[in-house]
Amino acid sequence: MIESLMRQKSDLSSSLRLQALRAWCRLPLGQALAQCEKQVLDDLLCDVFGYHLVLLDPCCQSDALASSRIRHRVVQTRSTAGLDTAPGLLARAEHLPLQSDSIDAFVLPHALEVARDPHQVLREIDRCLLPEGHLIVLGLNPFGWWGLRRLLFGWRGKAPWSLRFISLPRLRDWLSLLGFDTLYTRYLFPHPPWHYGKRHWPSRLLERIHSGRWPWLGATYVLVARKRVATLTPIKPRWRPRRALVPGGVAETGHGRTCRNG
Repeated sequence: MIESLMRQKSDLSSSLRLQALRAWCRLPLGQALAQCEKQVLDDLLCDVFGYHLVLLDPCCQSDALASSRIRHRVVQTRSTAGLDTAPGLLARAEHLPLQSDSIDAFVLPHALEVARDPHQVLREIDRCLLPEGHLIVLGLNPFGWWGLRRLLFGWRGKAPWSLRFISLPRLRDWLSLLGFDTLYTRYLFPHPPWHYGKRHWPSRLLERIHSGRWPWLGATYVLVARKRVATLTPIKPRWRPRRALVPGGVAETGHGRTCRNG
């Protein structure tokens, strides 16, 4: 009974975090970040092929999969609040109602930040992905300018600063343990959370610093991983002759030799 109540409370908290994140995405800063991430997704999805593509918990990115060549595209979420279009699959990311080894690619735009159990979400993706399937993750960077603001003002409970920021090295380690190979990583959006825009000289200066010396100052990051296929290494058997005992105390070897006791 207690575990059921705690699970319901956790699910409600996760839904509220998702709604708060979607509301923040409608603000000017959230829209600027979403536009930057949309451009990166357009370039990455052009190289992903297959039959089935799933988008988990979109952050107000109804057209995030528009550039994909995969025809069957499904949008999954646990709450429809704040979405412009109805999702194709209403379910929890920790327990996807999908067949094992059936999906060619997953896209996670900040789904791990609002998930109740990020490890379980990744395990579900590993279960549903086909061998050599692709995973694209967009995450908030806990370092840099945005991580500093989260450290200072995260206690106020406002999104996105109150969410769980997962660093890129940690996510890479999690995926490696599950059997994924990281193919591509990149930090995005070098603008601080209190200033953004491309018409001001500080923005151009920050872009140069971000691309040259300190890329980890970016607000978010993108990671592309591929599910590793377990291959078996053939080993040549080593046959050894077996000794067989015959009546009369004779031991016969595999080479046809015999010897008598005594």
